[in-house]
Amino acid sequence: MLRIEGVVTSYGHIEAVRGVDLAVPPGGVVALIGPNGAGKSTLLNTVSGLLRPRSGRIIFEGRDITGWPAARIARSGLLQVPEGRQVLGPLSVEENLLLGGLAATGRAAPPKLEEIFALFPVLAERRRQTAGSLSGGQQQMLAIGRALMGRPRLLVLDEPSLGLAPIIVSHVFQVLRRLNADGLTILLVEQNARLALAIGDVAYVLEQGRIVRFGAGAELAADPDIIEHYLPRFADDVRRRAPTGKETT
Repeated sequence: MLRIEGVVTSYGHIEAVRGVDLAVPPGGVVALIGPNGAGKSTLLNTVSGLLRPRSGRIIFEGRDITGWPAARIARSGLLQVPEGRQVLGPLSVEENLLLGGLAATGRAAPPKLEEIFALFPVLAERRRQTAGSLSGGQQQMLAIGRALMGRPRLLVLDEPSLGLAPIIVSHVFQVLRRLNADGLTILLVEQNARLALAIGDVAYVLEQGRIVRFGAGAELAADPDIIEHYLPRFADDVRRRAPTGKETT
C-alpha cells in the first residue's frame, strides 16, 4: 500500500532522514521504533506531506505522491494522527470530528458520529465540550476519531501512547487492533517499543536517520539486542536465560 524509496529529508544542511526504504502491505500493521531524535516523526511528516523530501519517492497505492501538499495526501486516504494530538481546542468534540470528515470529500462518505462514539464512548459524553478542556487521553481519542472521520485507507500514528495513563493506552491499542482486524492498514511510530512490537506485523528500527533493522515484530521483540536497547526492563531476564556453556542436554 505504501512504499518509501530512498527518502532523504533535511533541515537546512542537516539530514534527519537518510535514504530510508520502507514498505507497508495492505491490511498490515507496520511499527517504527528508534531512539529520540532518530528521525521517526520527520519520516512520518514527510510521508504525510508536511515536509518535502530532498530526494527519494513515496508511492501510495501505486501513485507517486512525492511532494504532494498535505491536504491532497489526506484526501487521497493517507491520514496522520500527529504527535501531541493537535486538536482544535476552542472547538467542540463534535466540531473537531466533523472537520475530520472533510478529508473524505469526493472519495467516500465519512462515518457517522455514532461510529466514532462507539469506539470512544467518552467522546459521546463530551460531544459539546471544547476539545481544549479534555484530558490528554480524551484528546488522543479525539485525534484518532478525527482521522477516522476522513475514511483513511492508511492510518499513520505518531506516538499515540505518549504521556497517557496505562489504562488509556490499553484502550487506545485495543481500538487500533480492532480497526486493523476490520481491514485498516496502520503505520505506527511508538516510543513504547514493547507495545509497538506486540502490535506490529513488521517492525523497522530507525537510528540516526537510517533503517538499521527490520523484521517480524515478534522476532524483533525476542532479539537480545533489541531487548537490550529498547526493552530495558526485560534485559536482565534475557541475560539470565542466555546459555552459559554449562548446560547439559
